Amino acid sequence: MEDSNIVRVDSITFSSKAVLGHGAYGTIVYKGQFDNRAVGVKRILPKYSNFADQEVQLLRQTDHPNVIRYLCTGRDREFQYIAIERFSASLQDYVEMKDFDRHGLEPVMLLQQIMSGLAHLHSLNIVHRDLNPQNILVSMPNPHGQVRVMISDFGLGKKLAVGCHSFSRGSGVLGTEGWIAPEVLCEDCKDNLTCSVDIFSAGCVFHYVLSEGRHPFGEPQERQANIQKDEYNFHQLHHEKHEYIVATDLIVQMLRTEPHRRPSAESVLKHPFFWSLEKELQFFELVSNRLNDEPLDGPIVEVLERGGRAVVQCDWRKHITVPLQTDLRKFHPYKGHPIRDLLRAMIYKKHHYRELPAEQQETLGSIPDDFVSYFTSRFPYLLLHIYLAMQTCASERPFLPYYSTEEQLAKTQDQYTHSWGHTD
Repeated sequence: MEDSNIVRVDSITFSSKAVLGHGAYGTIVYKGQFDNRAVGVKRILPKYSNFADQEVQLLRQTDHPNVIRYLCTGRDREFQYIAIERFSASLQDYVEMKDFDRHGLEPVMLLQQIMSGLAHLHSLNIVHRDLNPQNILVSMPNPHGQVRVMISDFGLGKKLAVGCHSFSRGSGVLGTEGWIAPEVLCEDCKDNLTCSVDIFSAGCVFHYVLSEGRHPFGEPQERQANIQKDEYNFHQLHHEKHEYIVATDLIVQMLRTEPHRRPSAESVLKHPFFWSLEKELQFFELVSNRLNDEPLDGPIVEVLERGGRAVVQCDWRKHITVPLQTDLRKFHPYKGHPIRDLLRAMIYKKHHYRELPAEQQETLGSIPDDFVSYFTSRFPYLLLHIYLAMQTCASERPFLPYYSTEEQLAKTQDQYTHSWGHTD
């Protein structure tokens, strides 16, 4: 006897009892099968079929591991169906379910994957327009037990015309309240909208993930109003930790009120927030070598040392372990307040690591990870300060892997005052 809960539409089969999740406008997602493979089946009400058609049209153009894969579509007398890649949960589950199995997918890698998917969409001139934790999904584990995140729900997505970089305000539904960029709802704004609406939403998602579920603009009922007033709160992030200081700088850029001053998706991916500890050490060494060619009163050193005493906490020598202080005094007369001298000391120890006594090697830890963390845990503003100061060298060939394009850099010159209250 055939199970009455089984629904068959063309090559799609699913059970009406096996619900994976719910979407906007009455959409239900079921566990199903298509050509003998496990899929998710979105059931869409007929009056919203235009959203379904738009979603299918956009998904057919994408091919990226961090964008949900479209498989097929079907209809019966009551509904339209879209078969998509099977997923295990939403980003909301990942963040808010305490016992959720993350399969080793840590927050920084997760956010990098979101931005990789978004950069792919923007390279195709596709604007998602509804990025939020329910529209970002976690895949099923692969044979190695690994999962990835996938951007989904393209019903509000828009493909920009060839040669166009913006779209008009009369382009349909706005998005999900509380995650909508301020210019979308600005009655006084006359300019067209751009891909930067997605960057703003992604900034909210970044904060949501890193703060373990808190929104930068407050509780659900007040978020959109606070977005329009540019009133955000980062108190849930631990400001005195290196990782959160760097993350906060990036999120502030993504949440800028002026759309043209937000970074592109590609620029976000180049931010130090996504650097490995090995890349951080390579950057410190590159800067140190570059400064060796500069006079003490040169413009690059001047910018680097501006506000530097706060970064090194007046005298960096007092904040490293005593044996290391003693060892450094044997070889060079380092001064305690210049960032330049701190960098020189770091790189000197890196080059002579194998010659250090076992006690000092144990204190500094292994290179690069423990070694870098030894210094950034003591001087949490060090990387961000140097990164911002050295933007003047961004166009030099050795620095190209570390910075975005000059066009993006021109939009970020006031980061000192907006990111972490830097003052001279």
